Amino acid sequence: MPDFERICVCSRCGREYVVSGTAANPGNETQVDVGFPCACGGTASAMVPGSVNRDQVRFEPRSE
Repeated sequence: MPDFERICVCSRCGREYVVSGTAANPGNETQVDVGFPCACGGTASAMVPGSVNRDQVRFEPRSE
């Protein structure tokens, strides 16, 4: 199963994050907008494959 990676930005502080994981059905699926909590209390959202197991998605600060 191929991996996916998305960059997202917190709507409150502008901090950048990397969202990554594995899609179960990469050839035929829709994208879903998922919000992730930022350390500042804001939300960073990213479009992720609908078949991804959200409990196994990695949400980490982006390093330059």
